[in-house]
Amino acid sequence: MSLGPLELVMLLVATLFIALLVALPLMWLMRGARKRAALQRQVDDLRDRLDHLERP
Repeated sequence: MSLGPLELVMLLVATLFIALLVALPLMWLMRGARKRAALQRQVDDLRDRLDHLERP
């Protein structure tokens, strides 16, 4: 069974589409995790400052 040029192109397009369907949600989740980590660092810094202000 030999694949013609059209079948090869369609196979390549389908493979790239599936790769995008897998990669895009993973990238979105990683970006959300980075934002949450940055916010958590800010909260921790503010909490430390508040602790220093409360202590004489």
